[in-house]
Amino acid sequence: MLSRWLLPTPLSRSNAILLAMAFLATHALSLLLIRYGGPLAPAWPPVGIALAALIWLPTSHRRLIFVGVVVLDTLSNALQGYASLTTVAYLGVTMSELLFADWLLRRFASSPLRFARLRDVSLLLLVTALATAVGSVPAAFIAHAASGDPLIENAIVWWVGDMLAYVIVTPLTVLLLERRESPAAHRRARWWWRDAFALTLLFLVGSLMAFRGDTVFGALSAHPYMLSLVVLWATLRFGQIGALCCLMGIATVGVTLLLAGQSLSLGGKNGTDALVILQVYLGVQALIGLVLATALREQRETAEANAHMLEALSSSEQRSRQSQKMEAIGQLAGGVAHDFNNVLAAVLMQLDELRLLKAMPREALELLRDVETSAQRAVRLTRQLLVFSRQQAMQSSLLDLNMLVRTHVRLLRRVVPTTHALTVETAADALVVSVDGGMIEQVLLNLVLNARDALAEGGLIMIRTDRRVVDEVEAGELTAGHYAVLVVQDTGAGISPENMPRIFEPFFTTKPPGQGTGLGLATAYGIAQQHQGRLLVSSTVGVGTTVEVWLPVVADVLPDDGASAYAASTDSDEFAVAATVLVVEDEPTVSRLLQRVLERDGFTVRAATSGREVLDHWNLYERSVDLVITDLVMPGGVSGTQLAAELRRLKPSLPIVFTSGYDPEFDPSDETMVPGENFIPKPSTAEQILAVVRRQIASRVSIGES
Repeated sequence: MLSRWLLPTPLSRSNAILLAMAFLATHALSLLLIRYGGPLAPAWPPVGIALAALIWLPTSHRRLIFVGVVVLDTLSNALQGYASLTTVAYLGVTMSELLFADWLLRRFASSPLRFARLRDVSLLLLVTALATAVGSVPAAFIAHAASGDPLIENAIVWWVGDMLAYVIVTPLTVLLLERRESPAAHRRARWWWRDAFALTLLFLVGSLMAFRGDTVFGALSAHPYMLSLVVLWATLRFGQIGALCCLMGIATVGVTLLLAGQSLSLGGKNGTDALVILQVYLGVQALIGLVLATALREQRETAEANAHMLEALSSSEQRSRQSQKMEAIGQLAGGVAHDFNNVLAAVLMQLDELRLLKAMPREALELLRDVETSAQRAVRLTRQLLVFSRQQAMQSSLLDLNMLVRTHVRLLRRVVPTTHALTVETAADALVVSVDGGMIEQVLLNLVLNARDALAEGGLIMIRTDRRVVDEVEAGELTAGHYAVLVVQDTGAGISPENMPRIFEPFFTTKPPGQGTGLGLATAYGIAQQHQGRLLVSSTVGVGTTVEVWLPVVADVLPDDGASAYAASTDSDEFAVAATVLVVEDEPTVSRLLQRVLERDGFTVRAATSGREVLDHWNLYERSVDLVITDLVMPGGVSGTQLAAELRRLKPSLPIVFTSGYDPEFDPSDETMVPGENFIPKPSTAEQILAVVRRQIASRVSIGES
């Protein structure tokens, strides 16, 4: 329980245990070397491991680390018979040195050292050099008092031994811990073990020959500084860990030779002198290897960061170009849809007028029905264009995406032939989204139809829902949070790379003429954008295509009352009232048909072609006009909403009805427009037009009577 409180995570506990075992083992080994031949430990690894623990483990556990050092140091000394006042004094110096080094690192390091930058290595060298120099002075006096050894020699041995531990053991320990916690970030290259074996064999044989000065060829003898090539190879092949491990191996060979009573080709009259020279040699090699390896790592990581940044910039630029392109296409599509709706409004109202003719032949009535069918198909097409251009209003409600898919799958099976297999898999948890259910059903239908058409000879269509989480780092065009993802996947022919950039363009299709409008993905894209989501497409030629629709999750559970259904009721008992209607419409055909429909129902109609004309001659209209029907988009510099605002200022009680081929939400003003109440979409039937006009007139009469 205490260990769990001190180190709450399993990884931190295992790291602490490994560090404690390494400290105890290296401390015992160093004491063993001293027992066999004086100060033959070229470094004092325990202090290097202790400093690595201070750097790596959480700062809140600093006291635990210092307690562990005291306990383990005392235990190792006691087990090997070194427990005395002298060892206690040495422990006090070591603790002071570690405290001083830790304080300096916390003072001057902006972040924990991970030795990924030369700045980290430089800071470690400066801090440990200062801390060790301070600690070497009392350590030298303790050694002189205990054995009478020269002060300067003892100070040098202490300083160099601890510095080697800090330069080699500390970064090696931190780097191994980093690799242990992030193995995926340090994947080994293929056949790494062959190079590791060859490198180990080379530095073992090379160290023996170099330290003994063996003859290599003729008069050429091996020299320890030739091992720099081995360290360089280890650095280039295995980075910082390779360089430091190689130096540890070279140090092991050198100490082994000294223990065997052999002199080193580096020089030295006795064991202590040879050890000091070996320490200096290892220090130079360690400094060169660590600095070079760190510089290479910094350069590599900087290059990778720059490459990622360039990739992100390129992706952002591509998304921006795509967004601008889609916005331009959307504006064009919306404008085209608006003009189409004006034409279709005239066509459908004329069809209504033709039906009223009594002497119409039966063949003519059948032709009229065919024309109306084609016109209604054109209406649906323009509605898809408005959806794509985000100029179609949404009627949002809270829905469970899983339920929507499951209830809609019966219809989907009807449009998928028996040669195709359709599988549906929904998420286990509810995916509550605020969406227009009709729009999402249209997206699902479009995607399934595309998948069906991609499987010319049959195949598998998979529909599934899932929950995804987007964090701040990967948000991109989305906001961070939870998303419901609708996935439609097929095993069809796939989309070729040259066609992929154009898949969201309206009317772009690779299907044969008459088999597709090219609006399926364009409409789905527009709907996803309207719902603050996104649509992703991935495809491989010959393998298949996967389309993902991301929608923001707004709740974890669907409310009990569900989505409130909207029902627009029309009162059949609405009474007719004699009234004068002012029609403001710049399209002559639509204006004439509106007049005819209204006059046939008993209304008096006056007409104007622009908002400017109405305002200039308002004194002629003011007394007689009971209701105004105005188009939203008109020439002359005065829009429908601007005209309405001015008329309400002049005559606050005047009812105003808007009409447009655009959706009412397309207008950027604060005007509230509700289809069936004060908005007549183009095209509309005569009954729909009259229902709105009657409702507005009736409400005005009711207000006047009250």
